[in-house]
Amino acid sequence: MPGDPPALDRAMRVLRTYARIYTSDLETTTAALTAATGAEMGIRFAMPNGLRLASVGRILVVAGDDMTLAPYRATQATVIVDDLDQFHTALVAAGAEIIRGPQAVPTGRNLTARLTPDVQIEYVEWNETQWQRINAAHPSQD
Repeated sequence: MPGDPPALDRAMRVLRTYARIYTSDLETTTAALTAATGAEMGIRFAMPNGLRLASVGRILVVAGDDMTLAPYRATQATVIVDDLDQFHTALVAAGAEIIRGPQAVPTGRNLTARLTPDVQIEYVEWNETQWQRINAAHPSQD
């Protein structure tokens, strides 16, 4: 039946969710968030397109100039998932528009999907190196 979710071999899992903040000044923004929340800076990396990213708690700070940030500003959250391919299948079956990806990124693989005209989310499956970087066990080892 149209609109029914696809049959999957196992339940998909959302492992983490990050709210997004866009800025032109990564250092000032992460310092302000660290001071306001008491959380330490977690991941930090640069993308080949000039974006610089860092997390403070469960907030992902995305920094760049206005032109570099423009294609990403519509994305409201980043969701870390256990199996990007399964999420991709489910999103397409649900009628989501795939905006970018699936593609390789410094932390693993990602895709960005528009679920409705007002809801756009980035889905990321972290690689083993990223799980080590944040000192956490890969979920397959749970």
